[in-house]
Parts: sequence; structure tokens; C-alpha cells
Amino acid sequence: MHKNYEKILSFMQGASWGAVIIGAYLFFTLFYPFGLIIALIGGFFGASIGLFMVIFFEMANLKLEIYREKKEHTKLLKRMVYLLERLNANQTSDETLSDH
Repeated sequence: MHKNYEKILSFMQGASWGAVIIGAYLFFTLFYPFGLIIALIGGFFGASIGLFMVIFFEMANLKLEIYREKKEHTKLLKRMVYLLERLNANQTSDETLSDH
């Protein structure tokens, strides 16, 4: 199920980078008649919308990865608790940690 989300997020990140390039190009060419400095500032503002989307989808991808890691850690911790409980059940009541 998470593979579908990962594919969608990856596609949206690519589309966001496309929006960065297209926005920067369009705003640069739109403001170029007013001068090079104005065109560079316009290109930056045109790219900023796409950059915001890139950051948003990157954070969503990071949260999905953190969720997946926490799920794996929980599974490992449950396995450790199970093994420790089995180990404690096999010990006799005379043995304590201070004996070792």
C-alpha cells in the first residue's frame, strides 16, 4: 500500500521540479524587457512556487519513511519482548540478576 503512495509522491516531486523550471523560465522571459536584474528576481519568484511544492512533497516522503521505520522498530521491539519473556520463563526462581 505504501508503494502506491511512494510512487505518487515521486511523481509529484518530479512535476514540482518541472513547475520550478517552467515558472522560472516564464517569469524570466516575462520580465526580461524590464532589465536583467528585474528578470532574475522575477525568475526567482516564478521558481519559488515550484520550490515550495518540492519541499512539501519531500517532507511528505520523509514522513512516510519515518512511519515505515517506526513500524519496523515496533515489530523488532515486540520480538525482543517476546524473546525476553521466554527467557525469563525458562529461568528458575532462584536465579536473579545479582547472581550473574
